[in-house]
Amino acid sequence: MGGESSRPKRRMGARRRQLALVVAAVLMLGTLPASTAHGQAFQPQPPADAPTRPSICRPAMAIEKTTGISVDVRKGPTECNAVSLSFDAGADRGYAEQILDTLRDENVPASFGMTGLWAQQNGDLIRRMSDEGHELINHTWDHSSFTGYSAGRPLSVAERRLEIDRTEELLKGMTGKTTRPLFRPPYGDLDRGVLRDVADDGYDYTIMWTIDSFGWNHLRSAGIIDRVMSRAEPGAIILFHVGIESEDALALHTIIGALRERGYLLVTVSDLLGLG
Repeated sequence: MGGESSRPKRRMGARRRQLALVVAAVLMLGTLPASTAHGQAFQPQPPADAPTRPSICRPAMAIEKTTGISVDVRKGPTECNAVSLSFDAGADRGYAEQILDTLRDENVPASFGMTGLWAQQNGDLIRRMSDEGHELINHTWDHSSFTGYSAGRPLSVAERRLEIDRTEELLKGMTGKTTRPLFRPPYGDLDRGVLRDVADDGYDYTIMWTIDSFGWNHLRSAGIIDRVMSRAEPGAIILFHVGIESEDALALHTIIGALRERGYLLVTVSDLLGLG
């Protein structure tokens, strides 16, 4: 009799222990991520990093400004083995989006010579340029020649000031960033009077170029690549255009790759000059 009454008690204890183990397992599964509950190892993912620009070399000595007259810049310092890609935007929307896509994919910062009229008509691209780390150079409001060498008549001091200030006001309102101290003259038309007038308006550096791609002159993309790469040198400022008449955009990816193969750093004009 005593032996028979002890066996049910042992069975009851075993059932309680099994029930407790089941409850504990359920509670543990409830606290784990779903992937772990289904037998997959849980691996926490680090937060995504914000896009970053590559580290850049800055020249030991920045190009110094000159009191009362804007510095005519056609090439930057050579010590960093760097070049700058610059794009003028004053005609149509053209290949601007494709150019920005290429620069983004290649992680290349660039400088855009920007007219006020183009910016007014393409606000989405201006904001994108700013957001993606590119810089804007004041290229006047409507691309009128300040000297009259290439088109029209010479502009007065007041007219020149209006062309620059109107563009600066628009671009600063759109991006929160000033175009000062960088100015690029339409057509490259320049004389000492222009350098003096733009300096008086806070533009200490007038940005010309070392290499003109000639895309604006209907040179085909293969010719653009050959022209740029045959003239590339440390400190070069390369001039491209965004307009539909130019095939600069079609040559851009190849040029970026070829420049990097030669060991060049690709930086904005400000960084090339040590102004950043």
